[in-house]
Amino acid sequence: MTAATTPPAGSYTRESAKCMGPYTVCTDPALYLSAVEFSDIPEMVRILNINQDVYNGSALFQYPYLESHAQDRIQTAHETVSAIGINTHWAMRTTPHGPLIGWAHLHFDHYDEKHPQPVHPATGVPLVVADIGYWLSPEHTGKGFAARVGRFLVEEIAMKDMGCDIVRAVSYVENWPSRKVAERSGMELELASKSILIPKLGAMRDICTYAVHKDPATKSIIKLDYDY
Repeated sequence: MTAATTPPAGSYTRESAKCMGPYTVCTDPALYLSAVEFSDIPEMVRILNINQDVYNGSALFQYPYLESHAQDRIQTAHETVSAIGINTHWAMRTTPHGPLIGWAHLHFDHYDEKHPQPVHPATGVPLVVADIGYWLSPEHTGKGFAARVGRFLVEEIAMKDMGCDIVRAVSYVENWPSRKVAERSGMELELASKSILIPKLGAMRDICTYAVHKDPATKSIIKLDYDY
């Protein structure tokens, strides 16, 4: 679009936004991704209170997980669609519009004077960089769902649909299930260990990062500034 035809920020609609889905991740077993909705709140709250796996593996999620937490998270997802015209939060479902069984999201990196946007080392072209995250109901683990979603999110949505040059995932160093999902998504270990503050814990934890690069020439670009 030209500047004259680009909608002003905050004017995009869910009907016209990109990457809303539903996406067919696989058919055997059946797995789909579609935009999260406020109607997903009850199931989201139920799943995230089954046990503390997501709480223990995430820097952001709380336990017990309240309806207000889900409301805020989905409100943020809807506001992102309105602001940029691209959906970046999806529910995993076993039918195109069925109940939520898990979650996947993508966050574009944001830049400022202190954290300038990285550029391609050979061409100087600014790079589009994003982080992804995911969680799955303990009722559906062991089926390969998370790894399938991770690879689909990287290859089909982030790189093909959104034009990302680099896609990363962050895990606690000791969270081997999450790390294996990143590896099975086609990512390679980029940063073996870095200690950062996790505000919800009020403590430092060691994280590691995985990354996939559209162009191998950008592998020298390593992200070091993580905060929550």
